[in-house]
Amino acid sequence: MAVNPPKLSAPLPVPGFRIGTASCGVKAPELKGQRTDLTIIAADVDCHAAGTFTQNRLRAACVDLGEQAVHEHGGAIRGIVANSGNANAGTGIREAEWAQMMIATAADALGVQPGQMLSASTGVIGTPFPIARIQSGIREAAACASQWQDAAHAIRTTDTFAKWASRRVGDVTITGIAKGSGMIHPNMATMLGFIATDAPLTQAQLQPMLRRAVRQSFNAISVDGDTSTNDTVYLLASGLGLGGAAMQDTSEFETALTGLCIELAQMIVRDGEGVSKFVTIRIEGAASVEDAYQVGRTIAVSPLVKTAFAGSDANWGRIVAAAGNAGIDFEADRISLACDDVMMMENGQLHPEYRDEAGMAVFARPEFSITLNLGMGEAAATVWTGDLTHEYITINAEYRT
Repeated sequence: MAVNPPKLSAPLPVPGFRIGTASCGVKAPELKGQRTDLTIIAADVDCHAAGTFTQNRLRAACVDLGEQAVHEHGGAIRGIVANSGNANAGTGIREAEWAQMMIATAADALGVQPGQMLSASTGVIGTPFPIARIQSGIREAAACASQWQDAAHAIRTTDTFAKWASRRVGDVTITGIAKGSGMIHPNMATMLGFIATDAPLTQAQLQPMLRRAVRQSFNAISVDGDTSTNDTVYLLASGLGLGGAAMQDTSEFETALTGLCIELAQMIVRDGEGVSKFVTIRIEGAASVEDAYQVGRTIAVSPLVKTAFAGSDANWGRIVAAAGNAGIDFEADRISLACDDVMMMENGQLHPEYRDEAGMAVFARPEFSITLNLGMGEAAATVWTGDLTHEYITINAEYRT
């Protein structure tokens, strides 16, 4: 059950982009017609593109092909085709062939070159890819007129709700969708995310902006500590906004992009498999931002910490022990720890006014924050995570059945 899922307003259409969806029965033939599981985001013009990709060494072929396409054709991308229900990963010699067939079919349906199409797949790993059903669905989606929220529904796997967000920056629009619920851990983007804008920005401008936005959003969340084989985030810019005039100051756009990515990333944690708590972990007083992220991520992924969250047990010892396991240099007698407005530790010692019942009351909330100050510098970072419950085990023990 998602933790306080947001009430989403309808996503904003983005000039230069069309959406199509289809029901292919990707996971099983009998599911065809029951729910959509394929989407096409088609561009009317050549788009500049940026991407971030999983660091898992077992990368799906669609990831490698997408990274190559962004590198070689990043100024002329015409669309994204994506399916849910089957990751087309770990499937051997046919994997690349199936991924290329998916791309070629989408390119043909849109009347563009295969090198101009990006693809993404998500779902079960190691299961033969139902390419014939997918090809049929691609042709159906290419002729369909859908909305961004339909695309968000079509890429879901174990997600309990579809995830989208929009921003306006003057006369420019940004809309993004994401999917993710399990196998979520920062080592790129931890899920699938597709973002489109009509901003007149080049690939050279988009790529570093996307990396910075991902660092503060999709790379700052963890549900279960597992990085997927298929994690990908794409950002496409049609350039149709502002009459095609160059955007002189990109800072406001980057701020909006980062905010949109954070909003989507937080939705993923709220919808984490088996999650019943949404926890913000703030690391302050670090020697560097990277140190702060490393400590925050180590706490976020600790099974002992996450089960304490689940049990509403304010076991502060587990939190500081996890921080000490992060491989970051800090002095134990400098650290301070608080949960919401309750001080637990100060200068490495239990705070004299701390009472366990106060900590337990905070940990019983569906949302709360942990703030750890390392006392080593001025750098800070924020990560978001959830708890670890029996429901997570149930979902994943039965994932293929």
